[in-house]
Amino acid sequence: MLQYPRRFVQIALSFLPFFVAFLRDHRRFVLVGRPRVVTEEQHRERARKLRDTMVDLGPTFIKIGQVLSTRPDIVPLVYAQELITLQDTVPPGPFDEIRKIVAADIGLDSFDEFDPDALAGGSLAQVHEARYDGRRVAVKVRRPNVVDIIDVDLRVVRRLLPLVIAIAPRRHHFSLRNLADDFERVIKEELDFDREGRMMDEIGANFADVDDVKIPTLYSEASSERVLTMEYVESTKITDVDELRNAGFDPAEIAHEIADAYFKMGIVDGVFHADPHPGNLGVDSRRRIVFYDFGMTGTFTPEMQDAVVNLYLAAAARDTEQMMDVLIDLGVLDRSVDRSSMNQVLELAIENLEGRGISDWRTLMLEVNDILHEFPFRIPPNVMLLIRVGTVSEGVLRQLDPEFDILSAAQEFLAAHGYRERGAETWFHGVRDDATMSARSSVRLPAKLERVLDTVQRGELEVEGLQLQQPLVATGRVLAYALITASWVVGSAILTDVRPIFGAVGWTIAFVMTVVFIFALHNARSRE
Repeated sequence: MLQYPRRFVQIALSFLPFFVAFLRDHRRFVLVGRPRVVTEEQHRERARKLRDTMVDLGPTFIKIGQVLSTRPDIVPLVYAQELITLQDTVPPGPFDEIRKIVAADIGLDSFDEFDPDALAGGSLAQVHEARYDGRRVAVKVRRPNVVDIIDVDLRVVRRLLPLVIAIAPRRHHFSLRNLADDFERVIKEELDFDREGRMMDEIGANFADVDDVKIPTLYSEASSERVLTMEYVESTKITDVDELRNAGFDPAEIAHEIADAYFKMGIVDGVFHADPHPGNLGVDSRRRIVFYDFGMTGTFTPEMQDAVVNLYLAAAARDTEQMMDVLIDLGVLDRSVDRSSMNQVLELAIENLEGRGISDWRTLMLEVNDILHEFPFRIPPNVMLLIRVGTVSEGVLRQLDPEFDILSAAQEFLAAHGYRERGAETWFHGVRDDATMSARSSVRLPAKLERVLDTVQRGELEVEGLQLQQPLVATGRVLAYALITASWVVGSAILTDVRPIFGAVGWTIAFVMTVVFIFALHNARSRE
């Protein structure tokens, strides 16, 4: 078993050159000196070396790199661009080790056939083709000892994290302290095959009546904590555009169907596949979109689902103020955010989503990176997965259709499922409730204003030492009647929708108050 001290030294020495380089960026001679000028190309070369180092260090750091690529609040864009390319693909391990795990958990004789040559290999597991009860299946088997390796690596990460925080800007300290928890959660969820099986079953049930999406069927009786047996579904890789065309499929239509599937998962169902890289998406012979590998999945509460809908509706209306309010509700932005600067960022984002501005998400992030890093900005765990889905799937969708417009696709989906009307109804109810409260307040307003006016008339009200005498009384009464009239107009409009009879009474009172206001205004002018 891998020993902690040896692994600690290996990891520390691997990252030491990067640690020193970042220190020298701030002070040329580490402890003293001016900051160094580092070109973008130098950063890019450093990012490539960092990516390669993470691959060499194994599964834990591949996952860490994937998580970091979704954290624009912490990671500069040039590094995120390299880390997003980290593919969880490694050569398969020896079949003898895999055979022992399958034999212990399921029984190798449970399968009619079991191909010793792996179909695919990942850092955490590998997949073999087999036959089960006469059916062609894919068997995903967790690599031996991978849990022990990851546990040791996570201990090292927690020990080294304070050093990273020490050289990081103060505004990143909060996010960095939570990174270890994010790493651990993502990795342990991928190691939990029971959870992956449940997610596959749940998402499969959600798409049971959808003809153009296929989720492989799980054979739970032939699955365990370390083994998943599922239906084998053959498909064409989603990025093989020429092959899709040769099969008679329209790549642009497929792009829209993938987007609709993700909208359904996130907005309607609240459970979504969170790893849409090309190896996990395909199109079968019946033109169905096939989803593979449910190790990385996310869930939304109903409140978060509503927030995502409101975010798309606000983006469609180009209402950046509403978008900011939603991002604050999601916990992404702090309430103290510079709204003027954030408006610029969101306008760029809308142009990108509409396909009229910057050509891709990564370039967009480059444009807003300097502003973004100055914001009180943080990424909650499920929003982090949502960013990963958006970032990775955008590249896939635009390979299928270079003109793909995610915002238009979202608008079409929301309209088709009644969310635009629901959003308008929610907005109207909010306005009605606010106005109803205003109407109730207006009922109490006359008595309060009358008491103030009596005080003014008696000459007893003082403002910064000045006596307010009779000439101000008429003006005060005009103001009072104006406020009361406006309150009744607003309240009556709402009451008409709630109870037409009450609305009619309200409009009558509003009319009377309007007449009183006009007489009061006339009297005030005649006294001047």
